[in-house]
Amino acid sequence: MTQAQAAPVAKSVQSAAAGVDFDLSFMRNSASVDLSRYATRNLIAAGNYVPDIFVNGMSVGSADVRFTAEADTPDAQACFDRALLVQVGVDVALLGLEKDGASTMCLRLDQLIPDAKATFDFAALRLDLSIPQASLLRHARDYVNPELWSQGVPMAMLDYYFDAYSNSRTGGTQLYGGLEGGFNLQGWRFRHQGSLALSQNGQSQYQNIATYVQRDIPTWSAQLVLGETYTSGDLFDSTSFRGVRLYSDDRMLPNSLRGYAPVIRGVANSNARVSITQNGVKLRELSVAPGAFEINDLYPTGYGGDLQVTITEADGAVRTFSVPYSAVPMALREGQSRYSVTAGTVRNLLNTKPFFSQATWQYGVNSMVTGYAGLTVAEGYRSGILGAVLNTSWGAFGLDATQAVTQIPNDQTYTGQSYRASYAKLFDQTGTNLSIATYRYSTNGYFGLNDAMAARDRTQQPGNWAMDPLYRQRSRASITLGQRTGDNGGNLYLTGSTVNYWDRPSSDLNFTVGYSNTYRNLSYSLSASRQRDAFGHSDTLFYASISIPLGEKSSSMLSANMSRDSSGRARMQSNLSGSLGEDRNIFYGLNVDYNRDSSGGAAQTNGGVNASYRAAYADLSASVSAGDDYQQFSVGARGAVVAHPGGVTLSRPLSETFAIVHAKDAEGAKINNAPGVRIDSRGYAVVPYLTPYSMNEVSIDPKGLTTDVELKQTSQRIAPRAGAVPLLVFETESGRSMVMRALQEDQKPVPFGAVVIDSTGKEVGQVGQAGKVLARGLDDEGKLWARWEKGGVETVCSLSYKLPEKAPAGDPLFLQVTELPCIASDDPVAEPIATDRASDLPRS
Repeated sequence: MTQAQAAPVAKSVQSAAAGVDFDLSFMRNSASVDLSRYATRNLIAAGNYVPDIFVNGMSVGSADVRFTAEADTPDAQACFDRALLVQVGVDVALLGLEKDGASTMCLRLDQLIPDAKATFDFAALRLDLSIPQASLLRHARDYVNPELWSQGVPMAMLDYYFDAYSNSRTGGTQLYGGLEGGFNLQGWRFRHQGSLALSQNGQSQYQNIATYVQRDIPTWSAQLVLGETYTSGDLFDSTSFRGVRLYSDDRMLPNSLRGYAPVIRGVANSNARVSITQNGVKLRELSVAPGAFEINDLYPTGYGGDLQVTITEADGAVRTFSVPYSAVPMALREGQSRYSVTAGTVRNLLNTKPFFSQATWQYGVNSMVTGYAGLTVAEGYRSGILGAVLNTSWGAFGLDATQAVTQIPNDQTYTGQSYRASYAKLFDQTGTNLSIATYRYSTNGYFGLNDAMAARDRTQQPGNWAMDPLYRQRSRASITLGQRTGDNGGNLYLTGSTVNYWDRPSSDLNFTVGYSNTYRNLSYSLSASRQRDAFGHSDTLFYASISIPLGEKSSSMLSANMSRDSSGRARMQSNLSGSLGEDRNIFYGLNVDYNRDSSGGAAQTNGGVNASYRAAYADLSASVSAGDDYQQFSVGARGAVVAHPGGVTLSRPLSETFAIVHAKDAEGAKINNAPGVRIDSRGYAVVPYLTPYSMNEVSIDPKGLTTDVELKQTSQRIAPRAGAVPLLVFETESGRSMVMRALQEDQKPVPFGAVVIDSTGKEVGQVGQAGKVLARGLDDEGKLWARWEKGGVETVCSLSYKLPEKAPAGDPLFLQVTELPCIASDDPVAEPIATDRASDLPRS
């Protein structure tokens, strides 16, 4: 629109920098509108911002970025130090940037990398970086540079669990408590796990589950543990020990390199598009250059079935091929290895503490073969294992053999072998998933480490130890089978296992067959189970259940089930469960049971209620039930206490890795990714679970804060080490706030767009419609100045105010509008109307 088209009373302001005409004829009461500050575009001022950063279109998170003014540019430009370059994935070694001397540099991206460019979208707080691929590190998806792994802060913690259970039938009350305590210091993590059981007769028993000190070794992608803990049980049986263990930690790998997935290799004739699917589910799609390509960062999937690879050439030609995909637990990707080395004494034996050492190693030879081996040496015992996993188009096979030599004092030396075979396969044509089938056979002379040490230990006991057999396994077989039924989501399944022993006449047998499906919003399932132990006791159970939600948006669920066993006992149960509260942090359940025993006696009816509350500082639970001949009651609590550099904070139950958040004066604000957790009165909160060695986003929801507190940033990203506890500080600005309606001496509103400042010249608000101003960062009483430009002349008036008493958190002060006269005055500071300051803006 041109000046000639505007109304005679309108004033048109042209932005020289942006080349834009502002036509005020489109504004009502344009004479009372001050848009002079927008006559030139809103320049990016120097300061610190926390933008979302994208590299070549891919998000790499957010960071605190410094913007500095340059003589040759109208805006402040982002400047980069070594830490920021590392975070966005630049190969700093290629640039010759060592840690020493590079941490304080501040250079533009194009000054560091030729042809690189940084573009900042001020309105969206988004920083887009265009960086040539040659200057970027080449890593798998989700890679996090080890330099960004956080060691956290020193802290001490106590995670506790308490439960009291009373039952009139058993005639007593039982108390149980579990705890995990420890502290972090200089990268070391001390932990103790224990439990305490207390019966009504006053007897108590405390059990030391584990006590150890641990730290990670990133150079070796490993964890070092000293103390009392357990071996993993990957190749040999898990053993409780006191000693030292060094083992590789797959969590240090990117998500796309954990678990098993084959390497996809092929050849493209042009700039082609490669798509990888599994059972119609697209796992990966990417562009490749002409020539041979290799894709080695597929996520391991829970889907079964071979991978279908489609190559679409630039001219539209399409080629496809299939890659076998089945896996058993010990399969590794091509070129990856996993190891463990342990030395110490075996725990939980009655008389002896025998020394043992154990080493295991697994290696992915290629996409088809994973080899593994292990060796265990102890007092009077030696064993070795050798095996492999084969991934073929007929399925995944696992085969291994273990040789053991065991010397029993006062008896003899036993030599034996144990053979194990496993198989997994999804049959696409029939939708049959044979997820795992295993068979293991051990000769009579074979002892595992635990059995061997127990047998040797028992020779130290009085009496004839041979009269008390160990019941060593002779063979074991297990299977898990799933079958899809049609396109309606039905699933027919079978699980089963059988075990027999050298020293028992019979075998253990367990199997379940069942079917589950949904019809509209009704879910139902049917199953039959059979159990038989090695002493000949057997039982068969038939079970059926249905469940339906109460309303489309309701969290309540109504369910019913019935069961009958082979002895004639029958049971019917109905349940109502759901959650309540704004945050859905109150959970409840009501149940009614009807039972009839096999003798044909009178039926029994009983019922119960249970509830739990997910509070900000603990999880609380309670239950009560009653029947014809019993009453039951229980209460429980689970939570944690964390001591850190800022004090002591209560928390919900903790995981291995967690974080502490500090946002001064932000009491009541929610932690978005930790349901039920809020900032406490001291400005602290504990985020009870984080994923180690991966980027975790922690964000704060300002809902519930007073208008007196402004969050300068609402989210941060952190990659903690395992067991580390980072302290995330969220900057806030505190000060009183109010909404005023500023009226000039002629009772006309102060013009729209006028700036409101305090005595230091700091901008505290802008005038909106009808002279209304939301002013932040105020003292309890004082004076403000409004200033605007009209006809090339700046006008200033002053507003004297006095705030009411401070309101509690969540009180919407902005709804209380106070009319204040704006009296003509001199400008308190001799400077022009300021543009937005970076330090006064929210950072994310």
